[in-house]
Amino acid sequence: MSAQHVAAKQRGAYYTDATVADFLVRWAIVTGREKVFDPGFGGGVFLTAAARRLRTLGGDPRSQLYGIELDGAAYRAFAQGSDDVSTARLLHANFFDLRPGDIPAVDAVVGNPPFIRYQRFNGEVRRTALRRACEAGVSISRLTSSWAPFLVHATQFVKPSGRLAMVAPAELAHAGYARPVLDYLRRSFRTTRILCFSRRLFPKLSEDTVLVLAAGHGEPFESFVLFDLPDAWALADCSDPATDLPGGVQIDPSAVGQGRERLLHYLLPKRTRELYRRLQVSTQVAPLGELADVGTGYVTGDNSYFHVGQTVVQSYELPQRFLRPAARSSSDVTGLRFTRQDWEALHRAGAANLLLHLPGGQQLPDSVQAYLRQGVLKGVPTRYKCRVRDPWYWVPHVYQADGFLTYMSGSAPKLVANEADAVAPNTLHVVRLLSARRLDALGLATAWQASLSALSCELEGHSLGGGMLKLEPTEAGRVLIAVPDLDAALLTELAVEVDALLREGRAEAARARTDALMLRRGLGLSEAHVQALREGWLSLRARRLNR
Repeated sequence: MSAQHVAAKQRGAYYTDATVADFLVRWAIVTGREKVFDPGFGGGVFLTAAARRLRTLGGDPRSQLYGIELDGAAYRAFAQGSDDVSTARLLHANFFDLRPGDIPAVDAVVGNPPFIRYQRFNGEVRRTALRRACEAGVSISRLTSSWAPFLVHATQFVKPSGRLAMVAPAELAHAGYARPVLDYLRRSFRTTRILCFSRRLFPKLSEDTVLVLAAGHGEPFESFVLFDLPDAWALADCSDPATDLPGGVQIDPSAVGQGRERLLHYLLPKRTRELYRRLQVSTQVAPLGELADVGTGYVTGDNSYFHVGQTVVQSYELPQRFLRPAARSSSDVTGLRFTRQDWEALHRAGAANLLLHLPGGQQLPDSVQAYLRQGVLKGVPTRYKCRVRDPWYWVPHVYQADGFLTYMSGSAPKLVANEADAVAPNTLHVVRLLSARRLDALGLATAWQASLSALSCELEGHSLGGGMLKLEPTEAGRVLIAVPDLDAALLTELAVEVDALLREGRAEAARARTDALMLRRGLGLSEAHVQALREGWLSLRARRLNR
């Protein structure tokens, strides 16, 4: 990766494809008399597209276009190389330092905000950005990425009845901090359209994106609509963006704004959405968070050092009392249960699946001291998590959980009962039952195999690059679990059968058996209802895996 690319990534400077820019400006510029503002023009693709559009409609780009750009090199390259925009209307500054009135109010804002993650979106820049959002009446979490306050602040420059046409990350559809932004769009515009895509809009980037089209600034609310398009080519085929968008599903903005639903729900057929809503309030269904606590595993600071296998144990004669059996990754777990036999098979195969768990403030045997000295030579105490601990070798927050949950998954997340008395690092989530009255750990792992939970994982988790599904602990806590009142012997028999099927690689057969008992017999769902849940899961999973 070039230094230039790294610098651009740090600024969140992902420039927009001309097809996308042309579509957004065709929607935003209707009469040719509009004043247009790009609040982060970068390579100038929006301003260039807007200039073409204005000239086509008889406008004057040099008097109607405004732009601002933080990066000096990008600013100079466009300002010196373009005849489309008057340099007097191009500013080299931080957009968050600009206030309404510093430039004339505009009929349309178009652009692509910087996608800077909260870890690098900090200091005075973040404080100013959040203050600008607060001035607009929007309270956004400090964990936000930069695009959220950017979009809110951009709206402040739009005239009454004006338009906003922006690229936004797909986090708009799932991130908790994005909810106030969605609610702000509902309160600020007559209509809002969110365009999402089955295939990535920018295939070369790991960042997934949507398009936001908001019209009628300051006018009474009428509609909030989600459109699902195949790819960017669908934009090129749309001759009139105001009327030619295919389909569209009306969104309940209050449900989305309050976090009861995500935009992803509206990619499902209406009957599936309604069925899912009914199941959410069923007494025989519960979110995982009501049944168990889901948390992250321990953090060692150096997994390759603190996890040891047979060779290291024998070489240093490490005492067994300082070693804890561990499950280290999703590949360690295959069935419904992680048993002692499973752990031992991995250990015999050479896996480093023992955690060196040393107490603080105690005299340690010579053999352990020798291993610690080797760690010092390797620089382990200087690792971040190690150097902030006292002593450096004490690994905190080591819990023996009732189950393990994978949080980065390809086909589907796994939840397994922990029957090996094992612990787990933060490569897995740890699951601890709040009560075993409704389901024990094995029963919970069995219910997880049902199509209801599989669909719920897709709805509550979020897609990452490469088609991976990530489940944060709070997201996992919202996943729906079927908890029917069934005979314990039946559940045990099902668990044994499903565990065997999963170990044979027959995941679909395992899901079908679980659906038959848990959903058909337990919840009383019809076969058509079960099929709707299964098809909804398969469609969302295919969408994710194809990205």
